[in-house]
Amino acid sequence: MPATRVALALNSKQSQRAPLLIPSSTSSDPASPSSSRALVIKAAQAKFRLKKANRVFVAGTGQELLRQEDCEGVLKDDLVLLVSAGEDYVGLKKEEVPNSNADHVLQDGEPPSTEGNPNCTIQILAQQAYIDPQAVTQLETTGRTLPGIIHVVAQPDLHPGAKFPIGAVFVSKEWIHPPLIGGDIGCGMAWYKTTLSRSQVEGDKGRKVAEKLRGLEGAWRTQRDREVWLQNGDAEGESVSAGEEWDVALGTIGAGNHFAELQVVEEAKPNDDPANQFQHQLHPDEVVLLVHSGSRGYGGDILKRYTAGNRNSIHESSPLATSYLAEHDRACAWACKNRDLIALRFLSCLEPGNAAWSLGANSTTTSIPTPSDSILTAHTAMQTRKVVDIHHNAVSLAPWPPQPPNQPSLPSPSTATPQLPNPYLYIHRKGAAPTYSPKTHLPLPFLPLPGSRSTPTLILHPLHTPLNSYGHTNALSLAHGAGRAMSRHHAATYISQKYKGRAEDLCRGDWAKVDARGNKIAPPSTKNLPNGGGGSEGEDGNHGFGNDEEGRKVNGGSWVVCDEKQLVWEEASEAYKDVWDVGADLVRAGVAEGWGWCRGRVSYKVRRE
Repeated sequence: MPATRVALALNSKQSQRAPLLIPSSTSSDPASPSSSRALVIKAAQAKFRLKKANRVFVAGTGQELLRQEDCEGVLKDDLVLLVSAGEDYVGLKKEEVPNSNADHVLQDGEPPSTEGNPNCTIQILAQQAYIDPQAVTQLETTGRTLPGIIHVVAQPDLHPGAKFPIGAVFVSKEWIHPPLIGGDIGCGMAWYKTTLSRSQVEGDKGRKVAEKLRGLEGAWRTQRDREVWLQNGDAEGESVSAGEEWDVALGTIGAGNHFAELQVVEEAKPNDDPANQFQHQLHPDEVVLLVHSGSRGYGGDILKRYTAGNRNSIHESSPLATSYLAEHDRACAWACKNRDLIALRFLSCLEPGNAAWSLGANSTTTSIPTPSDSILTAHTAMQTRKVVDIHHNAVSLAPWPPQPPNQPSLPSPSTATPQLPNPYLYIHRKGAAPTYSPKTHLPLPFLPLPGSRSTPTLILHPLHTPLNSYGHTNALSLAHGAGRAMSRHHAATYISQKYKGRAEDLCRGDWAKVDARGNKIAPPSTKNLPNGGGGSEGEDGNHGFGNDEEGRKVNGGSWVVCDEKQLVWEEASEAYKDVWDVGADLVRAGVAEGWGWCRGRVSYKVRRE
């Protein structure tokens, strides 16, 4: 018999492959030192320098070659084998989607197909921004293996996740996939206006503002007060409380890449532009607060319960779909209220003379409940400061294919209404901002595209035009940020060594000067400072975000409040892609316009109090 021709690849980096011929005389018994499995591992150690190779998976299915029958049953020409140094399979294991399950039975008694769609269309919007090959592998594997997915979009901020990519959008028919949203359901960003002036946050005054940000950690007031804050509309409205176990985190930012940042609007689309006439606008020199947070532990609990037993997918006919989507919507509402309360707590520090924000401060008598009317009044006042609020980790229903914005809209169902008419499909976003309101299905006027700390936040205007098939090109979504260029582990190791003993310097607004685009400029005594000198420009020379020829006088960068040294390293701007490259890719793809940008002045992560 002839030898079997296979391809080897690293499980962690599947884009790099090497051929291998397995002689027909090779034993299929893994216990034998001359087995085909041993040959694969030895070849991987030599070809990829993978010293600790000890596991072998079949690409596409995730089957691990452990027993003799595994090797006998799957080895064939052109098979791709993934070699691991001990980590689990990267991608979706095909057997994790049940082939027959009572949860998935349709109304007519016929079980839905759980097969993936090998013809799923995949769109990658990145040209200038770097994309990790592992993220592309995760994207393709997920899109063509999970059931019901018909269209996948990689935003320019795409980067690898633990199993599924971040910065991606998956459009699915009939099927809901909770892992594609993740545990931080409803995570998103909201912009709020402040009454601060530019002069109050520039230069050393930014440091003084940062010092005022106290009392923002820990539980806010009583559980009864939190339940009132989580009510809808009035004192009799239904509360989206998740119970005290999760509500205790309400009004807190959380770890990871979550933050709250005071920003100065440097450029914004002129107010006399007809396209810019809506209720909330941004104006140059305004100081705004950008809050990035989600549902804290509540969303993670939902994900854990609905993915028990390796369940990745739920058919819309299942009772589980109804209950999951109802809890999902509740977590999204909770996350929105969380961002509002974070903003209230910040404004109580920033605008202490405004009585509307006094409830943001923790009560010194936490056992005494606050009058409900006072809480609801403060919540209503907060809405007058809100400019935009979006979820970038969520699933929503939308008419598909997308229609022109001026077309008569279809009824706007809740996501908790499975078995909808054919025009509606499920759009799953993990690290992708929607270009329309999930409640009204109307286009959003603009969205934030933040970099990491000390780098600018761009103002994006989503486009719905014939050139992008009214949002089909980008799956009605835009990038949610710059996207990681380094894993957290890599950043923590590399950056902590590069700036050893200088964690405090990375948090100082006067340590590094910044250019007219808000990017850090390395001082003469320091080389390779994070994001030094900014990124490369787009084809138009200014990334499509206006003209900055005149520039502005700059008094340093951002003051960062971060008492967790690990986060200082992990969230350094050097660990992220250049936000201008990400924005330029979206403009180049014809899915967005650049309407301006904001410069961060005070960035808050965590303070030990």
